[in-house]
Amino acid sequence: MRREVCTKKPWYIVTPTGYLAKGREEIEIVNSDVAMPEDSLRVCIKTQQDFLREFFPSGHRINDPMEYPDIWKKDPVSGKVYRQPIKRSAFAFQKLISGKHDVHLTGNDVQFEISQGRDGDSQEEMNQEHLSSFKRMWSDMDVETRFFEAIHSWNVTADCAIVGFITKDKRPGVKTLSFLNGDTLYPQFDSVTGDLMVFGRSYRDYEIDGRSKTEWLEVWDDKYLYRFNKKIDGKSDDNLIYEIGDDYVVSGFHFVSKKEHGFPFIPVAYARRDDGPCWSPVQKLIEDYEEAFSHLCENNEAYAFPIFYYQGEGEDLQVEGNMNGAVKALAITDPDAKAGFLNGTDASQAFATQLDKAYNLIYELSFTVKPPELKSGDLPGVALKLLYSPAIECAMNDAQHLQPFLVSLVRVAKYQTGYKNNNIATMMALPIYAYIQAYVHENYTEEITNIATAVQNGFLSHQTASERCPQYPKNDEYGRIVKEKKEEQEQDLLLDIQRGDAETENAIEEQEAQARLNRGQSGNDINTGSGRKPGRPNKSGKKWDENGNNPVDDKNNWKDWNDKHK
Repeated sequence: MRREVCTKKPWYIVTPTGYLAKGREEIEIVNSDVAMPEDSLRVCIKTQQDFLREFFPSGHRINDPMEYPDIWKKDPVSGKVYRQPIKRSAFAFQKLISGKHDVHLTGNDVQFEISQGRDGDSQEEMNQEHLSSFKRMWSDMDVETRFFEAIHSWNVTADCAIVGFITKDKRPGVKTLSFLNGDTLYPQFDSVTGDLMVFGRSYRDYEIDGRSKTEWLEVWDDKYLYRFNKKIDGKSDDNLIYEIGDDYVVSGFHFVSKKEHGFPFIPVAYARRDDGPCWSPVQKLIEDYEEAFSHLCENNEAYAFPIFYYQGEGEDLQVEGNMNGAVKALAITDPDAKAGFLNGTDASQAFATQLDKAYNLIYELSFTVKPPELKSGDLPGVALKLLYSPAIECAMNDAQHLQPFLVSLVRVAKYQTGYKNNNIATMMALPIYAYIQAYVHENYTEEITNIATAVQNGFLSHQTASERCPQYPKNDEYGRIVKEKKEEQEQDLLLDIQRGDAETENAIEEQEAQARLNRGQSGNDINTGSGRKPGRPNKSGKKWDENGNNPVDDKNNWKDWNDKHK
């Protein structure tokens, strides 16, 4: 039994059909186990196309005349029936919600740390160097941008993937696969281990006229990349079957090519939201909001212009109006006549209350925070976290769901780094721990102060502080700090050596001069308070040898010595 690659678990919403149907009968339990009854869950399938219809306001349900039909009216004079279009208002709540969820998950770069072990200082230093190399490759391949694209697709169309590749010129890179870009993803997992066994991706080529003529299918296993295609003509040749390994087949496509992708594993990181897009909990509420707003517009239009009435003979009635037909003045001769306007029941206030409640619930139930209105100053960090606690908690929960996706992505990037630096085994064994740090608006001054205080008190290392310091992140910031410290120490040591050499030289000169004085020789070159300071260079040009001779002035002490030793 081989599985078809182009199959996928559907998304769905649960319907209330059969709710408590198995539990309405009363039963008696007497010290015995009761078997759980079988119950069939009724669901409604939703496609990724439905997600896009919800995402774009033009595709909302309120704009469908089949779901919300127009009003048919009959003209009382002519008797003709005509269609009156209703007011339709669609709002981009889905874009707002997904955008805020994207920011809280990707506002901070992916964080990397070396898992704590029992390695020595030398191994720790080497691991940090490899981590810096990994971060540079992560930056060179622009993985952060690809990660943002994937998370955006994950929030909107409920799945995403990032695939690694190595080009013909040995250049590593990554690419985002998303239904937003026309990619349909087909992950196939092992039923026991949950490991990715085969991964498929289908997309279409489009001609100049916008029509698609060819559908392509790319399939990855642990060694090869397969490519297939078929013409889009409404026909399918199910007799075309291509086997991939022992467990999977591709049917209905023509085989095109097969080549090694350069990885010893499937170079794909895949993530899926089983509950649908991030706005799924409030989708029905958004539809109700749009319907109520459209009804409000209808109500306002119906009662915006009151009905004019006149009661009387009317023979001598003269009406003056404006260009739009509105009554401006009346001239009535009948003393018993009455005229005025009829005001219908205005339900705008009731609609406004409903809309206000629905608006707040949409934000609350989607874990989206409306930014507060601040008059001046910054809020403390604790206040900001409390204010954005629903969004932060949602982002932390999503981060846990995305952790397997991040682990797979780091695995791909580590192999590419090792491939580039010719140390694949070392990089694959590097214990990198990657995680998503939920983004929240922060008081950066307070955050930096807290980090500095923690370092000064000794319960936070300088390395961790440099990694966690906001606004100033660098791939190897701690390495730069250590380098600067070493350069400063080397400079101070050099100055100390130079100062010591100068002091030693001056001491030797003083000893030699004192020796000459003891022998009755001139000692005018001794460093005194009025002369050259210790350590300062001799700018006079005079150089005395060990015998007290000065070749600069062409002088020597031989005459004095001979006079004393006759």
